[in-house]
Amino acid sequence: MVGAMFLRPLAALVLLAGCAHPNPQKGAAESRPPEVARPALATPQETTRRVDFTRDVRPILETRCQPCHFAGGRMYEKLPFDREETIHRLGSKLFTRIKAEAEQQVIRELLAQGY
Repeated sequence: MVGAMFLRPLAALVLLAGCAHPNPQKGAAESRPPEVARPALATPQETTRRVDFTRDVRPILETRCQPCHFAGGRMYEKLPFDREETIHRLGSKLFTRIKAEAEQQVIRELLAQGY
């Protein structure tokens, strides 16, 4: 009897300290994180959207490669980045300057589409 009286306050302290619930089945249900709203699935139109050089890739290159590889830049004559064929010719070599994974993925998708 004395042991049971001692265990109840101890169980309360354990709960307050963030330890496991004395009743694992009840504690698991109570400690489950709240449901998080999931984004809606992409529509078929969004999943089949092709990467466009002018819309999707050129802005990345303008941000990362200005002014050298655009009109008036010292590398423009050799490697003009305002032309899609240059990007296809260079391929993943562009990633020496473009480090962001999301930006690399856009370029990879353009390359995978072919020219």
